[in-house]
Amino acid sequence: MHNKNSRRYKQEQATTPKVYRWYLSTFKRYKSDDEPLMEGLYELPAADIGKGLTDDWVLLNLNDRNCFDVDYTPQEGDNLVIQDAHKEWIYLSFIFQNGGWARGHYNPFDIIQTLSMNGEVKQIGSY
Repeated sequence: MHNKNSRRYKQEQATTPKVYRWYLSTFKRYKSDDEPLMEGLYELPAADIGKGLTDDWVLLNLNDRNCFDVDYTPQEGDNLVIQDAHKEWIYLSFIFQNGGWARGHYNPFDIIQTLSMNGEVKQIGSY
């Protein structure tokens, strides 16, 4: 690993393509009081993760058309997370509720989710 202030490190970062991944999880249930407690910290979702991926832009597209390149119909409580493949703590998070996508996230210590599918974020063409 190079020093983050070095010229070589900055050049490598500038030429390394950004890769964003998406993860779709299905809400299963809230954890019961008799299940073991987990302790820890988690990062809250960001509003902007770079390269034009802001929560406003993603929400506009999610609620305007089907942005998935797989056969998928959103279900109440589904959680979509988009993150930089190299910086997992920087992410956007959306929950499908009341018939549409909204900003939101689940506390990972309170709920149980099942990963349904995942993929790489691809640029969409203009219509």
